[in-house]
Amino acid sequence: MRLNSNKKYNNSGFSITEVVISIFIITIGLVGVLSLVNQNIKAQFINKNNLIASQLAQEGLELVRNIRDKNWLDPANPWTFDIIANPDGNKIYTIEYDGDINEVTGIDDQAAELKITGGYYDHRSGDDSIFRRIITTTNDFAASLTNVSCIVQWTDRTGTYQYVADTILYDWR
Repeated sequence: MRLNSNKKYNNSGFSITEVVISIFIITIGLVGVLSLVNQNIKAQFINKNNLIASQLAQEGLELVRNIRDKNWLDPANPWTFDIIANPDGNKIYTIEYDGDINEVTGIDDQAAELKITGGYYDHRSGDDSIFRRIITTTNDFAASLTNVSCIVQWTDRTGTYQYVADTILYDWR
């Protein structure tokens, strides 16, 4: 038996150029996916902190509203008692859930820093948090109303952010 010497062997495979191009395309795809994952993680932290800040700001407004309502129950106090102390009708302060009020100079004041204990935020005790909260009130004596603004600020690894919630309180007693 004789071997066919005219038979061609098909040694097909990938050339080095094809391998390099394939690796390049796969790398570009993985870089895109990793970039998307990184952006989603950043957005998650920003959204989480923004949600916490919005709730802290709303809590601040509700605490001021609670003081106003307590003032209405005591006829000896004007409705703005403890809400407005300055003769010009402006006040910057921190407030606690028990109604404790402390005047501060601004959001950068050390007393504006919120602490966290057992999931609750306050200005007095606990572990340091990234949040600061102040309340500003401006009284319009002629219209019998008070503008209340709660500012919550936080700094994380991506920057400094602020959440502001406003309301108007009226003397409808």
